[in-house]
Amino acid sequence: MHSPGQGNLPAEVTSFVGRKAELDEARALLPSTRLLTLTGSGGVGKTRLAKQIGAEERQAFRDGVWFVDLTDITDGGLLPSVIGSRLGLFHSPTETVDDLAKHLRGRHVMLVVDNCEHLLEPVAVLLHDLLAAAPELRVVATSRQVLGVPGERVFPIVPLAVSLDNEAAPSRDGTAPVRAASPAIPDAVLLFADRAKAALPGFAIDTSNQDLLYRICHRLEGIPLAIELAATRLRAFSLETILERLDGAVGALASTLRTTPKRHRTLESTVAWSFGLCSAPEQVLWTRLSVFTDGIAVDAVEDVCSGGPIVREQIFDLLAGLVDKSILARQGGSSGATSRLTMLGLLRDFGIERLRECGEEMQFRRNHLDYFRALAGRGQTAYFSPREMEWARRVREEHSNLRTAVEYCSTELRDHASVMAIVTPLQLYRVGASYVVEEYRWLASALEHDRTPNEIRARALVACSYAASIMGNGDEAEQRALEAADLADALGLPSVAADAACGLARASFYSGDRARTLRLSEAAIARCTASGNLAGACDAFYRAAVTAFGMHDDRAAEFARRSLALAQEYGSPYRIASSLWIEGLCLWRAGDQQLASARLQQALPLYEARGFTGGIAMCCEGLALTAAANGQAEHAATLKGAAHAAWRKAAAPFPQAVVRSLGTDAIDDQVRNALGEARYRAAFDHGAAFSVAEAARFAVGNAPELGSAPAPRKADNAEPLVAESLTRREAEVAALIAEGLSNRQIAERLFIAQRTAEGHVERILAKLGFRSRAKVASWVAQQQRIPD
Repeated sequence: MHSPGQGNLPAEVTSFVGRKAELDEARALLPSTRLLTLTGSGGVGKTRLAKQIGAEERQAFRDGVWFVDLTDITDGGLLPSVIGSRLGLFHSPTETVDDLAKHLRGRHVMLVVDNCEHLLEPVAVLLHDLLAAAPELRVVATSRQVLGVPGERVFPIVPLAVSLDNEAAPSRDGTAPVRAASPAIPDAVLLFADRAKAALPGFAIDTSNQDLLYRICHRLEGIPLAIELAATRLRAFSLETILERLDGAVGALASTLRTTPKRHRTLESTVAWSFGLCSAPEQVLWTRLSVFTDGIAVDAVEDVCSGGPIVREQIFDLLAGLVDKSILARQGGSSGATSRLTMLGLLRDFGIERLRECGEEMQFRRNHLDYFRALAGRGQTAYFSPREMEWARRVREEHSNLRTAVEYCSTELRDHASVMAIVTPLQLYRVGASYVVEEYRWLASALEHDRTPNEIRARALVACSYAASIMGNGDEAEQRALEAADLADALGLPSVAADAACGLARASFYSGDRARTLRLSEAAIARCTASGNLAGACDAFYRAAVTAFGMHDDRAAEFARRSLALAQEYGSPYRIASSLWIEGLCLWRAGDQQLASARLQQALPLYEARGFTGGIAMCCEGLALTAAANGQAEHAATLKGAAHAAWRKAAAPFPQAVVRSLGTDAIDDQVRNALGEARYRAAFDHGAAFSVAEAARFAVGNAPELGSAPAPRKADNAEPLVAESLTRREAEVAALIAEGLSNRQIAERLFIAQRTAEGHVERILAKLGFRSRAKVASWVAQQQRIPD
């Protein structure tokens, strides 16, 4: 999976203040606690503490700490897929829980699962199953309610201490007190002061403001979110004014919120006060932004939220104002190259209520839907072009918003045709993404509910076939492709019918009948070429090349070249990578190891840029073959380990099954025999411990070999022997003769035929003018004593 310290914990842009006692107590519980659930009211700081626990424990988990936010998930059946997607995994359509459990089994992982309260039962069932299957798994969950999982340790999170009088509150077990981080200043005041410094540089606690700070934090009841919102007001108001406004806001709400718990009234009043401090246009934008989920891109805001009292040209400045007021936060690196804006769920809930009250919710949900349907639709033209990488990155980034658009179409509008229109183009990036199960379900459901025989359905059937193939369900993939082909032919859609033919060839792989798969691939080539569907033709040539290679059919190299030529002509990075990979294997089999390695090393960074971990594994597998052919057994074993590391992270059944179908496993056995089990295992384990990024660097020559293992003997021993009279390969054979190896043993060491080895020996004897192998050995020893 990953080396220690890896994972996907989001970087925090603010410091962690207070909660030292809680943090220490929680960390102390982890060795003996499989599931630690942080409970408490909204805004109390559960998520921030959970993330900090994960950050502090990152180095302790060799396979990483992984953050999963369930805020926007409404279907409990998607939980395995959602958690798997955060881990970068693929799944099958029917056994996602088992797949996820299998992946986690044997791994030392921490999952931080945030916002579970609205999915209590499915979350509890899933976590119970995962914890039972994976003994080294630890889970830190946040919820407003207890999950009820056997073995769960509940860890209530209370508001921050607001005065010295209550800094020694009872601990969770009623024994030791939980104290503030400072003996003189309670945590709530420390948090206010820390956030106030960002709003008013140079702010500090002193005797002149300490009493006001205490009173403000007491009025806010120590709720971190409320404190952070209030602290930002120092940009415009004095502490006295903030306290006065807070008193007024809470009092105004009290009469209308008698049934709401006091703490929630305080929080809502603080949010309402923040809303009141925004300008009228900022208030309008806040409410409209609430239709977005899990991040907001500025260009999307301009399309979705403009209209009425705010015009497109105002959006940029209004967003900046909301960031200044801490309603929005910038998400992204410090380089300034890319960023998104985020809004806390509580603030979004407040906004959507205001949007509903003013009768505009439906309009802006439709705007949101239209924008993301158009974004998905751009895949039809971005795919098989230089633009596909950027488009794939964007749709991965916007997956939660795409989910929101699909669910709105499905549950609110009952517009299943629009669901198909949104999801169908996403097939073009699925192979490099991790949401295949979710998208498969969307398509399958929409196809079931809307059977109108039109182009939208025909394309959706092709996309569903593609998804089924990726997940390993060949029977369904074939059935969907056949239905798509029949419908496309009936409607006179030759390009769609050609895509269906490609889908049929892809699905046929699972039947194990290679001859049939090759025939179907060639038929797909013909249909794609005739219809002008050159993206499909490129894919079909690739499928034909892979199938022919597995059959030892000499046409494989030609198919690979045709696929690569099309991919390069149209500038498709993903298809260039795929074509380079299969051409590299063909060159390996033809004996051109230098060019084969070059092709595979060219393919790998393209796969990596696409986010296709399975492609990295494929290249590592191919480079292990070329290393073996060059006599670099140790390097080959390490590359096999690196491939294993990438496969574990990818958990991608289709590309892995393709690689396993190529009939190259015997080479691994030869490497194992050449090294012996102990050396092989050491080299393999070295590679298997890589992160995916480390595996990629190693494969292209930018990472060290196993430190304790000797460098490949063949290269070092042969180097002094390369002279005008001997080729490099002959020098390698001469070095092995000097070791006393027979022709058969030389053939095994270099992974060449015995007859080839015999030919090399005969040429060495002739070139050097010797009649015996002993003379060759003596000459080798003499050459290797000559200083550089």
